[in-house]
Amino acid sequence: MYLYRSVARFSTSSSSHFFARFMKPIMNAAPKEHIVEQLLKPVGLRSPPNPNTVYTEGNNLMDLFDGDKTEERIKELEIEFSKSGMYEMSTFKKTNGKMFISPASYWKSEKALYFPHLHGKPLSDTKGSEKNLEDQLKGKLSVVRVFSTQIGDNISQSYLQNDEVNVDHSDSNEKYQIINLHLLENKLKTWFFKLSLGKLRSTTKDHDRYWLCDRAQIPFLIREKLLINNVYTGFLFVVDRNLKIRYMASGAASPEEFKALWRVVDSLSRETRA
Repeated sequence: MYLYRSVARFSTSSSSHFFARFMKPIMNAAPKEHIVEQLLKPVGLRSPPNPNTVYTEGNNLMDLFDGDKTEERIKELEIEFSKSGMYEMSTFKKTNGKMFISPASYWKSEKALYFPHLHGKPLSDTKGSEKNLEDQLKGKLSVVRVFSTQIGDNISQSYLQNDEVNVDHSDSNEKYQIINLHLLENKLKTWFFKLSLGKLRSTTKDHDRYWLCDRAQIPFLIREKLLINNVYTGFLFVVDRNLKIRYMASGAASPEEFKALWRVVDSLSRETRA
């Protein structure tokens, strides 16, 4: 009986302590104002994408008994709780979707990090089995436009077609390919989106390079590393033939930003041919 009470007291005390630790992120979840800064360090993941990659989030059962991993998860949750949908909308309005300023030049290959693994379907084959996006990117220089909403789609188009400089780079060619990556937010929005696939096909040129992927397969903290967590804006990556991110942009392009991007693409296309 004494042993039972001791175990019960220990269990109750441990549970209370454990619960208090994981309530801490909620208590510390006051959002911090987003600061628009120029990218300096390479963006991406340290491991190359492959078909067996599964990005996980959170702790498994054994991790709950590891103090260091638990503390790390608590810090991660503080970041996640502080960036709610309202925070992202407010940030989008304040920055006009410009989450960061692009780097002054492209990142060198030896320092660049990798684009993530994603599986989904190109618009040309939405009824077949899912495919791996890296198979489309491998061996080619790619300009990957990433968006989840109509406004993100619209503003990121300015990196491909810019009326102010009267130039259109929206078609793939022998130097590079244009990949339009639509990250579908959730099951309900995906269902509504699929109702309009006919219209999308009629207004999209290259169905093989317009990809539909589930956004949830990239967990919150992976999206943080990739700087693509704001669902309302659009992003653009320049990915080399080895699946490394060499340049990145966000929001709408000014004429100067448009020209800078395509100078990077031109330089990397020569690197690819060398």
